Amino acid sequence: MKLVDHFERIKKMNRMIHSGQTGTPAEFAKALGISQSHLFRSLHILEQYGMDIRYSRSMKTYFYGNDNELIINYSLKLMADSQVKEIVGGKDILKNFYHEGLKAKHKGIHKVNYY
Repeated sequence: MKLVDHFERIKKMNRMIHSGQTGTPAEFAKALGISQSHLFRSLHILEQYGMDIRYSRSMKTYFYGNDNELIINYSLKLMADSQVKEIVGGKDILKNFYHEGLKAKHKGIHKVNYY
């Protein structure tokens, strides 16, 4: 469920940034349950997808500097083994998802095992 946890964290980040209630980077990372370095990597990924993320020192919060909107939708579906294609992934599965999975249209639902 690491991928679902990741999407939920990104959704929470988006809500907090959109509402202007992130606090300092240390507070924001703590609210998300991640390290500051992980927070900065996640913010960088959002910036790569066109989100203009800025930080106000006076207000002590991150905010969006453009009108772009981030929408994350996903679904989970229980499938029979005969309908499932197995993909074995390791620590780079999210990296591969971002860099390769979003470039090509994804067809079908795949079972992902983490080892």
